[in-house]
This record gives sequence, structure tokens and C-alpha cells, in this order.
Amino acid sequence: MQHNIPITPIQLDSSSAIKITMGGSMFQERSLMGRPDVWHKIQILRGAKYDKEYILKLILNTVEPADLIPVAYQVSGEDTYFIARNCGPALDKLCRCNLIINDPYGDPLVLTIVLAFASIHDVKVNMQSLVLAALNKRYDSKKKRLHLDRFHNDKNLSKTVYCPLSQLRTFCYVLKVAKNALSTFEHLNLQQNELFSLTAIESSNLTFLKSLDLRYNNLLEMDALTPLRSLTITELWLDGNPLCENYSSPIQYIESARKYCPQMSKLDGVSTGAPGMPLTYNSYFINWKMRNLVNQFIKHFFKLYDQEDRAVLQGLYHKDALYSMTLGVASTVASKSNMSQFISHNRNLLKLTDFAKSNQLLFRGPDKILEALRKLPRSQHDKASFRYDLIYDNELYLVVIVEGVFKEDNVNSRVFSFNRTFVLMEGGDYEYNIVNDQYHVDQTLTQEFSEISEQNSDNEYEVTCFSPKERDKMIETLHSVTTMNKDWCRKFLEETSWDIKKSITDFMDRYRLSAIPVEAFWK
Repeated sequence: MQHNIPITPIQLDSSSAIKITMGGSMFQERSLMGRPDVWHKIQILRGAKYDKEYILKLILNTVEPADLIPVAYQVSGEDTYFIARNCGPALDKLCRCNLIINDPYGDPLVLTIVLAFASIHDVKVNMQSLVLAALNKRYDSKKKRLHLDRFHNDKNLSKTVYCPLSQLRTFCYVLKVAKNALSTFEHLNLQQNELFSLTAIESSNLTFLKSLDLRYNNLLEMDALTPLRSLTITELWLDGNPLCENYSSPIQYIESARKYCPQMSKLDGVSTGAPGMPLTYNSYFINWKMRNLVNQFIKHFFKLYDQEDRAVLQGLYHKDALYSMTLGVASTVASKSNMSQFISHNRNLLKLTDFAKSNQLLFRGPDKILEALRKLPRSQHDKASFRYDLIYDNELYLVVIVEGVFKEDNVNSRVFSFNRTFVLMEGGDYEYNIVNDQYHVDQTLTQEFSEISEQNSDNEYEVTCFSPKERDKMIETLHSVTTMNKDWCRKFLEETSWDIKKSITDFMDRYRLSAIPVEAFWK
């Protein structure tokens, strides 16, 4: 009967939130909080100076384990706001903290809430059609693969709704839509979704699932895999989760995972075989404990390498570094295929006719190396194709080999295979520099290129810094551009995950809105 009551919006501030928490006579407010047929407006005072995802994560962390799905996030002057519905428990949680949310890096966020801001009949958001559109773009029907990696950052979906799979109800809903609307998917990619729990997979009854990619989430213990016991998972990826640090050897790691996925034949790309049999590695690490550093380096290097200007690689090469490139394509074929940019850098000693050039094509020092790299065609690497090995590790040097495919980022869009061998040297503060880079390019047997890698390429540039020295350089750069003091430069960079370009853009946007406090420029 309550849904027939006329809608009268009511604004909540900190004082009214305290009254609700203390059990005051707030019948009308409580009634509106529980209504499923209205939208509530959550406003963040002076929210325009913050990154959207940063704010939403703070709010969602505050209301956990209650569910809240932010819709239509917008900037209004210095403030920002979004709307949400069916979120009574979450609103109650916000009231319990007096609509004030602590920010570990700055001043607390102050909220106001307009209950029953609009009726669902006045503001219509078709959640199912939005999610389904995103799922269709991420589904590969030929390979029966569903890619839900970084789902909260989906290019189109995130324009309207913030949909993190780390929220149980959201995760269950997305899997339900996928199961009902798509053809069977046997491979599910859930990378980088900040997952703590897999309960949604169990409740969704995905009995057809064979392959599950859970890399780079927040799974703390192996028992988080308990919901998978009823499934016949044969391939599992867990690398990049905190639980990986609980094991001192690959055998212990594999046997622990096998308790929850007894049909498993591959773990993190390694063929596990029968218990007690030798392991076959897809990627090999002579020192298992260094795999995270190798993963981080490869991710960092190729994100920078694929940028429009490879000058962003400045700082990665040692002052005495060496670089050379070889081409496996026959010279006659390469010439006919218009591969002049590769041919002019080819130092393949087995095919070189003018050995005087061998010394010219061995580039020394970061300046000459970057100059050479910038002359090669723009590229887009398919991260899903990468295979890599750590073949040597002592206290000073690492030798890392990575292979995969890439395509030219131009009108040709030709696909090539590559192999790259890096010798890395530790230079203090756990910072590694490239001292030798051997790059080999060849034809590939397949022209397939991951559609998902291509679709998400615009969102992938997130610089990961290796050391305090590199971060200090970025702070100094932002300081020289903006004249903000270094504390505020650090704050801007932390908010954008150390993406200097985004930090400068955010600064300019906030500066135009006069949303940067005077103390940011105090010396």
C-alpha cells in the first residue's frame, strides 16, 4: 500500500542522519528509504575535485556489505551526484556514519541525500539492456568465451552505471543475464574485478564452465574457491591474488587448488598433469617468488611501448643499455610487403650482407635506443597471447623472455609474432633498468588478434611505477607544470593511479572550476 503514497522528496543532511541513527521519529524518511519505486539522489559536496571511481569506491566500501548501484554520475558545479534505488540498507549505513566518509588521503567527503528524488516512472533506466549490450560486446561465440575483466570500467556501461562485480548482488545479476541471454560460455575471464568472494558463481549454477580466469583479484585464501567444487573446472588462473603468497613451492600451490577443482589440468597456464608427475610450464620462472615483479615489468613496458609516442619509455633503459632488432621475414618478402621500417633496423647477422652495419644497428644508451624505437611502426600488443620466462636470476640481474603477437596500429593492421629478451639490472630501491633488449619480429601463422584486447586498448594506459625514484620524478614533473606543492602533486597522482596525463587533465578541469584550494599552492 505504501507505493500509493504521493512522492514528496526529503533532503537528509548530517543532522537528520544522526536523528535517524538515534531512533528518532523519522517515519516518513524511513518509509521513503525502503521504497523500491523511487530514485534517491546522493550528492557529494565539492566532489568535482575528485576522480569519479575514487569517490564511488569510497562510498561503496563504506556501505559494505549492503548493495548500492550508482547510476548517472554527474558533475554539478563544484559538487557531484548520482542516483540509486532499492538501496535502503546502504542508505542506512550512510546515515550511521552521519553522511561523512573518511578519505585516507584528504578531507572527509560530506554527502547530502534527497530521498525520493524522482519516480522510476519519470527517470527510466533499463539496467538489463545496458548490461546485455556490454555482455554481447564481450562475448566470443566462436570460442565460447565471456570476458568480464575490469567490468566496472566497461567503456559504454560505465557512462551510465557503475557496476563493480565486487558487489555480490551486482555479480549475481550480471551472471544471471549472461546465462539467460547468451549462448553457452565455457571460458569466463574475471580478471581485475577486486573480487573477495566467488559465491555468485555458485548461486548462478554455471555447470557448463570449464575455464576460469581469476587473475589480479583480492582472493585471500584458497578456500575462496569453495564455490567451484560443484563445477568441472579444467583450467584455472589465480596469479596476482594475495593467496599466491601463501605458498613456497609450485607443488604446494597446485595441490591446494586441486582440492577445490579436482578436474583441473592447468593452473596459471601450467599443465599440472597427474599428481606426482613433472610439470609442463606455459611460462617458466626460475625463481617463483619473482613472478609478480616480472608480470609487473612486462605489463608496464608494453603499455608504454604501445603509446603514440614511445618517449614515455624514458627512464626504463640503463645509461649503458644495448638494443638491437632482428627480422625473421625473408628480405624479398619483406620488401614486397612494404616493411621498410623493420628492414632498416634489421641486425640479423645470419642475413646481413654489409657487416659494417652491424655496429651501426647496435644502439647504445637510452637516447639512441628511444630514437630507434620511435622509428618503428606504432603497435598494439595482444596481452592475451603473451608467454614469458624468467630464465636467470641472481642478486643483480634478471633475464626475461616474452613472446606473443602484435599488430601495426595503422591502416595496414598487419599481425606479427615477436620475441623479446630483456636483461634487467637492479639499481637500488628495488628498481630495475633494462641493460640489454633483443627484439625479434617474424611472421605469424595466424592473423587472429584478441577482440577484447583491441576493445579495451583505450582504457589500458595505467602507469605502474617501479620505485620511489620514478614516483619522485613524476611528482617533480607535475609540480613544474602546475606549480602545486609536492604534497598536492602526490595526491593528484595517487588519485589517478600515477597516470601523469590524467593528473594534468584533472588539474586543468578543477582549476577551471576554482575547485583547487589555496593551500595546494603553498610552498
